Amino acid sequence: MSHERIANTFDAWATTGRGEGMEKGHGDVVGQIIPQLGIGPGDQTLDLGCGIGWATRALAKVAAGAGAVGVDISKEMIAKAESLHSFTIRARYEVMAFEDLDFKDGHFTHVFSMEALYYAPDIDKSLSEVLRVLKPGGRADIVIDFYADNESTGGWSDTIDAPMTWMSEADWIAKFESAGFENVTTTRVIDSRGPGEEADFTPSKVYPDWASRVRFHEAGSLWIHGEKSS
Repeated sequence: MSHERIANTFDAWATTGRGEGMEKGHGDVVGQIIPQLGIGPGDQTLDLGCGIGWATRALAKVAAGAGAVGVDISKEMIAKAESLHSFTIRARYEVMAFEDLDFKDGHFTHVFSMEALYYAPDIDKSLSEVLRVLKPGGRADIVIDFYADNESTGGWSDTIDAPMTWMSEADWIAKFESAGFENVTTTRVIDSRGPGEEADFTPSKVYPDWASRVRFHEAGSLWIHGEKSS
């Protein structure tokens, strides 16, 4: 896996509107999770793999004086995020690799990520960095759709033509615990909009048939939560 290859993939996605597609596809699940994160006034959140920054902006609006920083390996995604920025909220966006976060130790109260961490070339180093930049007692909440218990996602890496790490729910828990996180838990979050209507379904490389689309929806997004020792 290489950062350059990942950056090139997402640079291309940014120019074809797939950043906006991420908000449409994942907005319901993120909307369910953000109110449960415990973000309070003045809290600072890091959004890993922010894309065009839609979740970053939502995180910055949760509480009075709260702020959020979105990071992404794609310069084009960050450029789009900056073009969509609202000056009524405390949010900013930076080009940055997960394995080398340019923040001081203990800078954030929360780290959030939607559908991004499995692209990191080095998951272990990325989680180590997440733990480092969290304050004591800080929380990491990582959400992914691409995991081995959701069997219909198994071919995504070849379809998307991007390097991705496909692990089971149990493996993700072990990764978090090995990195030093405490109170590691997982939750499946189901998109409340349902899988759509079969009459409107169009086969694709990701969902070759309606049954695969339904299985994907029923498996849900995997929400992994971990805490830094206080």
